[in-house]
Amino acid sequence: MNTKKTIAIALALVMSLAMLAACGGGDAQQPAPPAQPSAQPSAQPSQPAPSQPAPPPASPNAPIPVPDAPVGTTGYYTDEVDHYARPSYHFIYFNYRPANIIYQVLDSLELLGQKYNFTIEQLTAEGDADRYISDLQTILLRNPDGLVIDITMELSSRVSEILSENDTPAICIFNKPIDANGSNLVPALVLDQIQNGITQMQFLANVYKDYWGDIDKSKINLLIMDWSANLDLAARGEGALQEFERQFPGNTHFYGDTSHDTISAEVGFSVATSILSANPNVEYWFIVSTVEDVALGVGRAVEALNMDTSKVLATSSGAAILPGEWNAGYDGVWIANYSAPPVLYAGYAAFGLIAMADGRATMANLWDEHLDPGDAATCLVLPAEMMSINNFSTYISDIAARFGI
Repeated sequence: MNTKKTIAIALALVMSLAMLAACGGGDAQQPAPPAQPSAQPSAQPSQPAPSQPAPPPASPNAPIPVPDAPVGTTGYYTDEVDHYARPSYHFIYFNYRPANIIYQVLDSLELLGQKYNFTIEQLTAEGDADRYISDLQTILLRNPDGLVIDITMELSSRVSEILSENDTPAICIFNKPIDANGSNLVPALVLDQIQNGITQMQFLANVYKDYWGDIDKSKINLLIMDWSANLDLAARGEGALQEFERQFPGNTHFYGDTSHDTISAEVGFSVATSILSANPNVEYWFIVSTVEDVALGVGRAVEALNMDTSKVLATSSGAAILPGEWNAGYDGVWIANYSAPPVLYAGYAAFGLIAMADGRATMANLWDEHLDPGDAATCLVLPAEMMSINNFSTYISDIAARFGI
């Protein structure tokens, strides 16, 4: 395939993902007027780097040459199999609640399906736990070739039981589905959550002088916008605080728990407004949000309060909303994210499901070279890095090219 066509494919994918990021937010783009949540200051709150893209193969049957294959045996994009020597697989993406990132993972799965001979169908439980269990049982009666799922921790054990009674392969993304002993129950794709928060704070510590100059760093306060009901998300806040206290010992931090409501820009706006407006004497703010939807609301709160935006620096985790904001011309306080783009989740999930549907792996041994002691199934930690306005487009397109799309 010639160079111009390769570049066109990569650019088309970036534009597709960016359009979804800009459009997929729905109501989250307009935060509601602030409520008055209870949020108080607290002294104690509770990989491999991306490869260079290889040219797509001339034939859909040919394996993609990748110079730095992951350390693994089965269930990766480097598996040398003919995806057109079998009937097309039908996979279902069953999610707990719709969100921006859901639609972008779906879009990436659709692109991968066109390349690797499978179809994808998306279903949702609309945030209803009872419906999730009921719908999952109904879905399994249809005998799909595999499932991509995302669940709450409260559903982990029950979902694992249902899956163990059925032969349908499944991979959980975003959260680690664990039992009461902390054992991972279903093959999962997650981030290193503590490192997530640490890396966000290291980024802020490394760049703040570029924005603020050589200030008295004792004037910097931290606001952690957390989600305490989810241990994975809460770990991000813990990592951020851990690094903040190491680099800025004695400085004040505040904790905003958003778990009393659904994950949204509205709840981020409300909680951030309450804390920021109650502390007008803080001169410099670091703000770390555990999820992008909340970060979107935080940025809106800073603007609505007419704060000095030159003295606020915010980061979050994700790659589903902020790229769309940048493409729309955003140049505000939200400057970077710790990111594994949706196409990365989709890619690893697709090749893992294909390996299990082929019979080359099972839920018990998929990616087992990465199985941690005590886990019943592998929890594969995805490579991630800080994504800024300077690198986001090439970062996403390079990862997409790795998977041949």
